[in-house]
Amino acid sequence: MAGLPFTLRQLEIFELLCDLRSFRNVSERLGISQASVSNQLKVLEKQMGVRLLLRDSGRRPQLTPEGAAFLADVTPFWTAAERLAGHRRRGGLRRAEAPRVKAMVGLQLLEEYIRPKLDRFLNDHPDIHLMFDSAAAFFGPRQAIAKEHFDIGLFSENTINPLDATMREVAKVRCGVFGHAKFAEGRRLPMTPAEMSELPFVLPPAGTFHESEMLDMLARHNIRPARIVGRTQYFDVMSAMFEAGTCVGVALEPLLKPEQRAVAVMLHRLDDWRLTVYRNPAARQPQSAITEEFLVSAIVDDPAYPGFSDGG
Repeated sequence: MAGLPFTLRQLEIFELLCDLRSFRNVSERLGISQASVSNQLKVLEKQMGVRLLLRDSGRRPQLTPEGAAFLADVTPFWTAAERLAGHRRRGGLRRAEAPRVKAMVGLQLLEEYIRPKLDRFLNDHPDIHLMFDSAAAFFGPRQAIAKEHFDIGLFSENTINPLDATMREVAKVRCGVFGHAKFAEGRRLPMTPAEMSELPFVLPPAGTFHESEMLDMLARHNIRPARIVGRTQYFDVMSAMFEAGTCVGVALEPLLKPEQRAVAVMLHRLDDWRLTVYRNPAARQPQSAITEEFLVSAIVDDPAYPGFSDGG
């Protein structure tokens, strides 16, 4: 790999940091010190000339836009490397490797519903090497599926998008404009589009897939935000702003934690969304079916997930 501005070990550490979002967990997974994990990332960033992860004391590392783009290209790199490795002469001494199952899952679904149950799944299925990519979902899950190889995809999307043969609906969820209960004081809910348009909004970063999708959905309901007071790609930041009462924003009900739903109320209901699962037709190994069943049940069987089958 002479001449490349990274090593395979650095890519492995970077990918694990994106998945586990913890230097300690990565060090434990790889059996190396946290200092070594940190140093490998620093060297990678220096060699690439960009900041890949934001690291603030007391907070989990967060992908920068450059880091998200880099992560999106790491998986195709591994896929190509595996194809090259497949040219090895068969019959020699080969290390048995667990089948790799690559899943695209939205970050909040992964953090809130799947990660807390992941340790038991991995203990029960040591034969499965499960890799997550949540960055791809942020830039548009269907576009990511069309562009990259995923065995499984689990993501939320507007029900106006038709399903194809590779996808199925798992549950419907409510989507609306949420904000602190103070915005509803003295008003009848749902608020009118004119009333909604005058409220202070937080939106995704300008020019992103999610900003366009959100503004299109608001426009279908005749809501056109006149005051944009902030932009963020992180839902935990947006929900904290809801709790503080500084703004309103478009959100899916399942992404609000139960305690946040007591403070942030739905001011205007928008399009219903669905939880969609995608299965790559080429992913026929039993490990993919087992993984899909786990991912779906980790979400829809969780009492905190307010999905519904129809109506609602």
